[in-house]
Amino acid sequence: MKKTLLLSLFLMSMLLTEAVAQTRMITGRVTDATTGEGMPGVTVQLKGTSTAAPTDLDGTYSISVPATGGTLVFSFIGYGNREIAIGSQSTIDARLTSDARALTEVVVTGYGTQTRLEQTGAVSQVGGAEIENIPMSSVDKALQGRVPGLQSIGASGQPGSAQQIRIRGVGSITSSSAPLFVIDGVPINSGDLSRNTTTANALAGINPNDIESINVLKDASAASIYGSRAANGVIVITTKSGKAGKTSVRFDAEYGTAKRAYYNENTRMLTTAENFELFGEALKNDGYWDFYELDETTIGPFIEENFGLDPNVNTDWEDQVNRTGRSQQYNLAVSGGNEKTTFNISGGYFNQEGTTLNSEFERYSGGFNIRHSLNDKLAFGTNLLLSNSTQTGPLNSGFFANPVLAGLFLMPSLDLDAEPQGPFNPLRLAELDKNKSNILKAVGSFNAEYKILPGLSITSKYGIDFNNLEEDSYNNPFYGDAESVGGSATRYYTRYFNWVWTNLLNYTLDFNQDNTWVVNLKGGYEAQKSNFYSSNVYAENMPLNIDFTVPTNAATPITAGGANEDYSFASLLSLGDISYKGKYVLSGSFRRDGSSRFGSENRYGNFWSVGASWNVDQEEFMQNYDWINQLKLRTSYGVNGNAGIGNYDWRRVYSYASTYEGSVAATPSSLGNADLTWEKNKPFDVGVDAIFFGNRLSVTADYYTRTTSDLLLNRPLSLTTGWPSRLENIGAMKNSGFELAVTGTPVQVGDFKWDLSFNISRNKNEITELAVDKQQTGGFIRQVGKDIYQFYMPLWAGVDPEDGMPTWYIDETRSETTKTYSEAQYSLTGKSALPKAFGSVGTTFTYKGITLDGLLYYSYGNYIQDPYYQYLNSGGWYLSGFNQRATQLDRWQQEGDQASVSKLSYDNDYGFRYFSDNELNKGDFIRLRDVTLSYNIPSSLISGLKMTNLRVYARGTNLWTWVADENLPYDPESGGVTGTTNFEINVPKTITFGINVGF
Repeated sequence: MKKTLLLSLFLMSMLLTEAVAQTRMITGRVTDATTGEGMPGVTVQLKGTSTAAPTDLDGTYSISVPATGGTLVFSFIGYGNREIAIGSQSTIDARLTSDARALTEVVVTGYGTQTRLEQTGAVSQVGGAEIENIPMSSVDKALQGRVPGLQSIGASGQPGSAQQIRIRGVGSITSSSAPLFVIDGVPINSGDLSRNTTTANALAGINPNDIESINVLKDASAASIYGSRAANGVIVITTKSGKAGKTSVRFDAEYGTAKRAYYNENTRMLTTAENFELFGEALKNDGYWDFYELDETTIGPFIEENFGLDPNVNTDWEDQVNRTGRSQQYNLAVSGGNEKTTFNISGGYFNQEGTTLNSEFERYSGGFNIRHSLNDKLAFGTNLLLSNSTQTGPLNSGFFANPVLAGLFLMPSLDLDAEPQGPFNPLRLAELDKNKSNILKAVGSFNAEYKILPGLSITSKYGIDFNNLEEDSYNNPFYGDAESVGGSATRYYTRYFNWVWTNLLNYTLDFNQDNTWVVNLKGGYEAQKSNFYSSNVYAENMPLNIDFTVPTNAATPITAGGANEDYSFASLLSLGDISYKGKYVLSGSFRRDGSSRFGSENRYGNFWSVGASWNVDQEEFMQNYDWINQLKLRTSYGVNGNAGIGNYDWRRVYSYASTYEGSVAATPSSLGNADLTWEKNKPFDVGVDAIFFGNRLSVTADYYTRTTSDLLLNRPLSLTTGWPSRLENIGAMKNSGFELAVTGTPVQVGDFKWDLSFNISRNKNEITELAVDKQQTGGFIRQVGKDIYQFYMPLWAGVDPEDGMPTWYIDETRSETTKTYSEAQYSLTGKSALPKAFGSVGTTFTYKGITLDGLLYYSYGNYIQDPYYQYLNSGGWYLSGFNQRATQLDRWQQEGDQASVSKLSYDNDYGFRYFSDNELNKGDFIRLRDVTLSYNIPSSLISGLKMTNLRVYARGTNLWTWVADENLPYDPESGGVTGTTNFEINVPKTITFGINVGF
């Protein structure tokens, strides 16, 4: 018996030894390819088997594999899968790259989150890793080209300026067309908040490094839960939060330079020699040579003596007002926690000099996000983003105070200290004037969640958005806009305060506890109140001292003004979805909004949406198509509104700025209309989301329509009423278009990977109803059947080669021309400020720790108006006072010349400079928006320094720009949404170098 037992034990030990000999242990660490930080919760699986192991809090793992080896597959939601052959290795480290396609696994939508399977709406997501450390002051500038259907235009290069953003077209004629921004559930003020200075972007107070993700809600299913504020889309920003695990510390530093991104040699300003040549020719054409007996040798001295132009001076004023700006930023973040409490604390400094004199933006920022679970029932958290910003920049109004315009107008024959045109001298204005704003911003909330029963919980959140602006402008008494009044000073104090309180009941029910039928429901109440307060003072006759620029130092008495406005929202809301086996999803939302911006009869509005999706890839008949990873069909329809109007437009308003017999008197300043109601938007969307070939190719396509009714427009009134017009709901408009986004991985071999992306958006805008058809507004016509920004002006027919005279078409038939400008009718030009399409092409190459990333942005089909064309392309009229563009060199000189500029004349411009579509330029362009080259130092080289990651990089923005119009004189983005350039500070081209360190 003992012998049998001993024999059995011996055989068992031999079998165990054999089994151990057939397996071995693999260890390693998984890190984020961008940050180098360890990644907890990554699944490490032996390919083709059920053997798997997760990474720990530091990203390390260990897994038993056969002695013969195999392949390890590393996977994590939001990141692309990574496969590595085991071979003879015992230690295998892996870097996972963020995957934009996988990021849509979980998206933040209205008042919650959804998985990719549950989603029925059109939602695009931008990850925080895509925008961190951008050499730009605000996150809105980083969205260009990254979201299909979102048009982002940087009309100004002023540091801290606001970006113009439109989602799926222009949503209104007189009300706001900007999307709603929401940060961590708090609706915030956005856009330009300034009252007097150049611009003050509300979003510039938010450090992009504090952002975890950005979700853009574009259709009814995704956005309509925001009701009366969802007509133009919603941009939901989620800030970074802590994660349970080892405390991590990250430090980022970046430094770089900036120059203007666009300069066209074809439209440069004339030199002194060229000015003398053209001026002499204009005088010759007008008979001055014969009258004064001038010739080629005497015309120069004649111009110098009679017009004060110095032939020996050739100042490049454009070069003088532009400069090489510098930028720097530093960010520090500490994050971590345990199973009960998580935290993220951050601080940052950002400084950017503009490419034009006296333009700068500086921001100090800080924030925290803390979450604590008191027990298994109650959890609460609080978060706050706080910043203090200072901005300086020139005014964009009169060209005296605008160095960009002054650099164009000033004659090159004036030296840097010239007195004759001292008021124009931008160098003196930069030295003596001041235009400064200080902005304090705070966005935060306190929230709590209580789990009543399994699947049933209640959440409450109270949030604030606070903006405090102090703006000071000083114009010296000797040069510039305030010369005639002995200098002036203006001070504005402005405060925006907004609070919102949201209470929701949340219920999730899985009927059979097997995910066959799953219902998610939310319902609750929300209240919001916003206050706007502003006061201002203005004074004249100021001392010439940059340290005494407050209005109280003025000799002339101060004039004062101000405003105090508020508005409120009260809302009931509900949303939910029901799904069957993850295949079919039906969703819906309903919101009843009440707003103080409308009269008592129309104060409340109902807004709703329905959506449905079919996850075709979950069907049994699709299981044999293993090359299809996801195939979703979705559609939605709903009604949302636009409350972006004045706080008191419905009321008759009186002004108390007048006096009568020594007493304060009230005079009516606004007629009001108690019948005003919401502009209503009815969006329809049908889309498809597909992923193929093991996540190597993804396609998202959408077709949509936006039908907007009850547009607020001014209806003309009889003059006997005492009012020219009244605001009424009398218009309608339609936007329709498609979006296509394709992302793929053409090559993935070993450690080398090439990702490629492309997106295109095309939108058509059409006015369908007006109170009065064919309304001219400046250089535009509003007409049924046309888009909102259709240019309307006399049509240019060119220069007559026989005599060099300018000609125009008589009407839009373009069948007959005239040389008399007054005979040329205002006509439809067939040219619009709206682009026909826009989008981007992106590419990323990765090899081990090296990453090269690039993004090209393009836009075409729009035109831009130059309001200063008549001065800078005058046909000779302004040759002695304002400098001209080099395009004037292509002038008519003799019979038969095919020229773009008419015969030059000093006394008579023959109407060449008159308003016509000759001052429109094609706005088509392609821009290398972003290029980044980075290297993650291997962990084996930095582990001894107690670092978890070390990344160095070089980055360039707007490095190259191509334009279709060879005579486009200004940056192709300078026209903004409306297509009219104001010659603001140039958009910058930046080159920066940075480092990211993790501990």
